[in-house]
Amino acid sequence: MIIKINEIQLFGYHGLYEEEKENGQNFIISLSIDIDYMDKNDIIDNTIDYTKILNEVKDTFNQKRYNLIESLAVAISDNLMRDKKINFLDISIKKESPPIDAKLNSVEVNLRKTR
Repeated sequence: MIIKINEIQLFGYHGLYEEEKENGQNFIISLSIDIDYMDKNDIIDNTIDYTKILNEVKDTFNQKRYNLIESLAVAISDNLMRDKKINFLDISIKKESPPIDAKLNSVEVNLRKTR
């Protein structure tokens, strides 16, 4: 079963440039998580707890400042993969207003981790 947690909106100070580190910016994180779901008793132990996943994402996001969103994606996915129920996950991190001299909506990285 695929569980999706879409567009977690967080404000942070990740980035390579001083402007990003000082002023911060909005980030949008989405997850797609594959688990082996066994519909036995309609209890949380048969799946993953979305609240725990969300808290892990927020804790990792706020734990330190990353120069690269690629590194942030690896850190979040590594922490989430500690849950043995997860077979694989896809994570995307979107930076809405990167300090790039071009007209664009966002930059984004996508990472897939497989057990």
